[in-house]
Amino acid sequence: MSSICHRTLTTGWLTVGTINLIWRNSVRNKIRFALTLLSVAIAFFLYTAYSGINTALTASVTEANQLRLNSSHKVSLTRGLPVSYKQKMRSIEGVTSVSYASWFGGYVKDETQQISVFAVDHESYFQMHPEYALDAEQLTRWQKQQTGILVGQKLADNFGWKVGDKVPISTSIWMNRDGHFTWFFTVSAIFQGNSPSVNDNQAFFHHQYFDEARAFGRYEANWFIPQIDKTANAAKVSLDIDAFFENAVEPTRTSTEQVFKKEQTQQFADMAMILRLAVIAVFFTLLLIVCNTMMQVIRERRRETAIMKTSGFSSSYLIILLFLESLLLFGSGAFLGGLVGFIALDQLQYLFSDFLPGISLSPNLFIEMALMIALGAIISSVFPAITLAASSITSDLGTQS
Repeated sequence: MSSICHRTLTTGWLTVGTINLIWRNSVRNKIRFALTLLSVAIAFFLYTAYSGINTALTASVTEANQLRLNSSHKVSLTRGLPVSYKQKMRSIEGVTSVSYASWFGGYVKDETQQISVFAVDHESYFQMHPEYALDAEQLTRWQKQQTGILVGQKLADNFGWKVGDKVPISTSIWMNRDGHFTWFFTVSAIFQGNSPSVNDNQAFFHHQYFDEARAFGRYEANWFIPQIDKTANAAKVSLDIDAFFENAVEPTRTSTEQVFKKEQTQQFADMAMILRLAVIAVFFTLLLIVCNTMMQVIRERRRETAIMKTSGFSSSYLIILLFLESLLLFGSGAFLGGLVGFIALDQLQYLFSDFLPGISLSPNLFIEMALMIALGAIISSVFPAITLAASSITSDLGTQS
């Protein structure tokens, strides 16, 4: 250590020797360093996971088209509404166009390979959903092909589908008029999402074909999508739609698309709240753990610290070394935890892509993590620094190291 001290005194405080000293001091007690590092890594892993899920929850609501409403059966989303409601909704003041869709479900080969498939109004659905990036020529081809299916890029990649392929998709819900639960489609087009929140692991086919080919529930849709004028009041139009069908056999419940999506993801929002509280608790505990570790470090090195002071090192310099040691611990743990979190989120994005698309890391996360690393290192060094500054050289020299 004397050679390191000499080089530091003669060439400045931030040298290769200083960095080497910080590293050696950090790993002097390897077991303690490893366990503390693991605690930091777990905390940043949870924070990374929470950030990715929160990004999906936020995007699924804030990126919804402000002009789109969602109208479904008043009793349950699973109950159908007559397709004839399209023209009736179109006649309501403030509504500029109406589309509709139904849940088909579906799986490929066996029920372990579930996919999201929807029957939609082929004439209007994608005109109202510009978030799906789709070649105009392919869209026209799909609109003209009654048994055509439009699949997302990720779904096509997973099963090796390409335009022109004939694909069988089975369902446990909808039997066709031939008495079978397997439907055959031709891939007419492949779309991509314009943002991470758009799920490209799903497929769409003609609702008209769906109505003509299914054995029951014909000419009904699970939900309608009225699009309103920019000057219209969404809440008023929603009330007008529900009032129009209030005395109908199949009454409606209408809300904005934002509210509809928020209700769908509410269970995940609750999970995110629990995860947020867990992250806060873990970080608070982490600060206590690291602060206690640094206090132990100061107690163990009292004699060494006294010798360094007598060699000309100031208390401020030793405090900086202590801070850099904490910074190394937090930085290494954050890198490890963030890396594992990134890998885990990649898997979560694949597993939850059907009903919670957009799980991803915001660029702001790296700035937040950098601030948390610096703040954590500062807080965990405060009390050890006070102890170090108040230490007496005379008493510390008599301490057994």
